[in-house]
Amino acid sequence: MGLNIDRDDFTASDFRRFDERLQANLGVLQDLLRQPDFGAGDLSLGAELETYITDDDGRILPLNQRLLDDLQDPLVQLELNRFNIEYNLTPLPLAGRPFHALERQLLQALERLQGAAAAHRGRIVPIGILPTLRAEDLGEHAMTDLPRYRALERELKRLRGEDFSVEINGDDTIRVSSSHVVFEGANTSYQLHLRVEPERFADTFNTLQLVTPLVLALAANSPLFLQKRLWDETRIALFKQSVDCRLRDSGRWRQPSRVAFGQGWVRRSAWELFAETVALHPPIIPVCDDASPRRDGAPALAELRLHMGTVWPWNRAVYDPADGGHLRVEMRALPSGPTARDMAANSALVLGLVLGLRDDIEERLSAIPFRYAEYNFYRAAQSGLDARLLWPHRQHHRMVEMPIVELLERLLPYARSGLRAAGVAGDDAEPFLAVIGERLASRTNGAQWQRRVLARCEEHGASRLEACRLMLQHYCRGIASNRPVASWPTEV
Repeated sequence: MGLNIDRDDFTASDFRRFDERLQANLGVLQDLLRQPDFGAGDLSLGAELETYITDDDGRILPLNQRLLDDLQDPLVQLELNRFNIEYNLTPLPLAGRPFHALERQLLQALERLQGAAAAHRGRIVPIGILPTLRAEDLGEHAMTDLPRYRALERELKRLRGEDFSVEINGDDTIRVSSSHVVFEGANTSYQLHLRVEPERFADTFNTLQLVTPLVLALAANSPLFLQKRLWDETRIALFKQSVDCRLRDSGRWRQPSRVAFGQGWVRRSAWELFAETVALHPPIIPVCDDASPRRDGAPALAELRLHMGTVWPWNRAVYDPADGGHLRVEMRALPSGPTARDMAANSALVLGLVLGLRDDIEERLSAIPFRYAEYNFYRAAQSGLDARLLWPHRQHHRMVEMPIVELLERLLPYARSGLRAAGVAGDDAEPFLAVIGERLASRTNGAQWQRRVLARCEEHGASRLEACRLMLQHYCRGIASNRPVASWPTEV
């Protein structure tokens, strides 16, 4: 989150000083973005993989600190809950053969984490939400004991003034509440980063917003929470509600959620997104850097980076002082898992669509107001491959509603051409786009596979919890095979 957080108690003067430095950071960033050579460099991609830690029966194991200590790897990070852990992959140039390299990194990361977990009779499960997770797993005891997480919870609770409530309706319905933010830690994701040319940031980010619902539906892998069948990508609703610090019916203006799809299309530059975040969301972890934001070299902008890390839009603008300073877009909507090959395929699809559609994105956006892109996002999360989405019709300049599978089949050629134009080798991209084609042909993503196997287990007389446990056993065998989820058997 930009700065090392070593305390969790703050004073009013801490918040005032932090706000002053935030405003100064914004001014520095604005000046920086006006420099013609800022952020110059080739396109590159990076990723973060979050996973669960469980035992062989699918019960969570709160071992993330032990695994961190055992591995002694700076790429491994602790997550909010003690049964989650994150591995940060090494950035890769987009030109050449990035997706086979990305798959290898994911396999190596899973192998390292699996080896460390096995030493404690555990295993690593890359999945959006663990099907066997139980309500008693999500008490205060679940939180990782770090100052940044204590500070985060304290301030969110202070702003909200009451328990965090979750209500999600799907095939089943769930209503739960907690005085802690531990529901947030039930979600694990696969976050993708793309380094972007500053002059093309607005077009790139807007295109990403437009295509995110498509890729989310195809990648959905979170149909269950506390054994309830909810959305195909339940993470979207659960994460938003689990850290919602807004008071309902308070008589005050209603701030947007800190977890949101966005407030509108970007008009000119990345600066708008940073400034918007500062304007709309009060700081919650006011830790200041001692260095001047206008020091020589690329400025750290530590307060701004920290503040951006306490607001969680599904696509986020990132400033990084590394490599002379540059901009990235962070894609946060995709779930963890099922396999390294599936996640690399999701990466190829979203990056290909962004690069293949951004050249004429202004024409497309004029036919789809932002609120309908947001509508698409939540419909995709709810219904996955069964969703019908709104899409801008270029010839008639209007929106049309289309089944998402048909829409993706029409857009796959744009993904191919986008990757080719970025210098990705054809024999690198094609195997992963073929995985996408297989998913579309079989109408199978991780969520659909989980639902089908769960139903079969229950048809054989298993209780819901036992069916979730059995389904997870099959899921873990699929992970080990690294075969795409669309080819996994559903017999039990």
